[in-house]
Amino acid sequence: MWLEPQVRMQEMSAVDSAATISVGVVDDDAIVRAWVRLCLQGSEFRVAGEAASADEALRLVERRRPELLLVDFNLPDRSATDLVRALRRQGSTIPMLVITAAPRRGLNEAVREAGAQGLIQKQADPGELLRALREVTTGQRVVDHRHPRRPSRHAALTPREREVLVLVADGESNPQIAARLGVGIESVKTLLSRSFTKLGAHNRMEAVSAARELGLLR
Repeated sequence: MWLEPQVRMQEMSAVDSAATISVGVVDDDAIVRAWVRLCLQGSEFRVAGEAASADEALRLVERRRPELLLVDFNLPDRSATDLVRALRRQGSTIPMLVITAAPRRGLNEAVREAGAQGLIQKQADPGELLRALREVTTGQRVVDHRHPRRPSRHAALTPREREVLVLVADGESNPQIAARLGVGIESVKTLLSRSFTKLGAHNRMEAVSAARELGLLR
């Protein structure tokens, strides 16, 4: 329910009132949210609201208008990259910093392609988190070098290639995908072949798995 996050935001509205930059914190782990609050105490940042899912985050952005969003990569209802894309489609220009628990190959690139400004690991110390937030608010991009780079041969998926992989992940066959998208079966095969090459995959299952690992699919 949305009631709990509303209560959290109301309780925090008077906290750190002297801080000037409002931050929305999106993470389903209450311990992580508490850690972020502690990190921001005494800084120019204040927590404007918290959310435990992507859907709550969308409402948080609409209702509280934070100036910056800190988003966990693995949310219960979708990935951070999908949340970032959804906000960008809605026209939001809010800077977003993704936070993740473990290194993932190509995640810096995937986060950037989704429209976020950077990436940081949860193992970061408070000073590192504050530096990342400051860089993002001044228009800089944050790269966490603990995440291995995507091999150079792996280019970004086009929106159409990603759309096809989403349908593959949903169990659709090539004829079904062709009918759904209004294209020929050969076009579907071509899009899949390009996706395989970009993701270093040999079949549909490997392509879907690799795309999910990179946060390219929900």
